[in-house]
Amino acid sequence: MQLRDWISGAATVVAVGVLGAARPAHAEDSAAVSTSVFEEKRQGGLGGLTVIHPQADVGIDLGRYVTLDAGYAADAVTGATATVYQADATSGATKFADLRQEGNAALGFQGKRSRIVFSGEFGTERDYLSRQIGAAASIDLPGRNTTVALAYSHSFDQVCDKDNGMLTPLDRIALTGADACAKSNGVAGKDTPGTTVWRDLAIDTAQVTLTQNLSPTTNMQLVAYGQVLDGFQSNPYRRVRIGPVAPQEHIPNARARWSATARINRFFPKLHGAVHLGGRFYDDTWRVFGGDVELAYSQYIGNSMLLYFHARAYQQSAASFFKDAFFYETESTAGEYFTGDRELSPVRNAMIGAKLTLITVGGDKRVWRLFEKLQLNLKGDVLILDQLAGNNNEPNPMGISKQFIYGGGLDAVILSLGLLGNY
Repeated sequence: MQLRDWISGAATVVAVGVLGAARPAHAEDSAAVSTSVFEEKRQGGLGGLTVIHPQADVGIDLGRYVTLDAGYAADAVTGATATVYQADATSGATKFADLRQEGNAALGFQGKRSRIVFSGEFGTERDYLSRQIGAAASIDLPGRNTTVALAYSHSFDQVCDKDNGMLTPLDRIALTGADACAKSNGVAGKDTPGTTVWRDLAIDTAQVTLTQNLSPTTNMQLVAYGQVLDGFQSNPYRRVRIGPVAPQEHIPNARARWSATARINRFFPKLHGAVHLGGRFYDDTWRVFGGDVELAYSQYIGNSMLLYFHARAYQQSAASFFKDAFFYETESTAGEYFTGDRELSPVRNAMIGAKLTLITVGGDKRVWRLFEKLQLNLKGDVLILDQLAGNNNEPNPMGISKQFIYGGGLDAVILSLGLLGNY
């Protein structure tokens, strides 16, 4: 489970898709191009964040049983962030800009009741290198009422960090935008002794999914997810005020996490609609545990329009070493580690949204003389976030909520527009 899907701070997001970003599961050639814009603002004059995300994907069938997919995406990031996580929430902000580029490819083989896909991905930015390989397989059991799917991936990542030599955690210096993270041939991380070093991060992810048709109108899905991270996971730029000093954030190198999800979908023929229910539990070795519940409804209008409404609530506890800034500064750390990461804080949020889908099928004549089918998606979500008391029910006079979250009202608005074409 990636926590970034639910906590986005005080944000306003506008996403515009030229041709949508997802390829259908069935064998069909497709081309997709999309562009999104993400904008986040923070209170207290501590800056914000703007991300422009163009993406292009193509999928083709190489004969009857083989498919090939390829894609490219980029993130052009500009913004400003608080220089130090501390009780004085008006400590100023540091401006930054970066460009992340990512390419991926997948080769799939499918039979009458089974499918296996091998994939690879490479991403690069100024201070981070990501290389991932993976495979996913699924099979429909006899009767086609039960589908079992397995997926596994391994990432060989590298993170640029300040070369702090043998300094203790409370003496370490954070990376700045002025530090040049050198690369060898533009690919592999290259250390610059005394200035920067590249640290390894290995990520192993596995997932098992069971989908079961309970009746002609009802199906159920169970998902077990696990991930192990081993390597440098601190934010090399983030500093935390500990008493009179402000060292670089220091969190454990090892983390294991898992989640269990259950979903059920029920279609009502007379209403021409469906109800969706879901729940998920999350836990990890940093003692962050949480859960969410979701209720959704899909209403079909004719043969070419679908309305989808959903509401989701999530709550999690704080990591064992997390403290609000006030207590880091006045009481010191909760052991060896310390962090200002809002994703490790105790929070509760609710998300409410709707999606409109319009489908145009060309029939005997192609849509725009090119596509067999076009699908237009318009989606909007609002997020309401509430930071909870810290460990031991501590109050948070100057914690995450004071530095990153708007006070009261809506904390995020997400709008998206996409167009998917199949040919």
